[in-house]
Amino acid sequence: MVSETGLSFRPWRQQLQLILAINRLVEGERVEIIAHELGYESVTAFITMFKKALGITPGQYRQGINA
Repeated sequence: MVSETGLSFRPWRQQLQLILAINRLVEGERVEIIAHELGYESVTAFITMFKKALGITPGQYRQGINA
């Protein structure tokens, strides 16, 4: 996988999860549902990952696209 994507599995999976989450946020899906369906143990863990990766929370992201 590294030779194909430049990423090992964990970073690759996180990038995929971010893409899926962003698509679902744009569609208006609730953060709680997104977190659960992406396999996060808690909404807080999902929000922490999202903010660490993008610098804003999912709620702030959603507000930005609706502005």
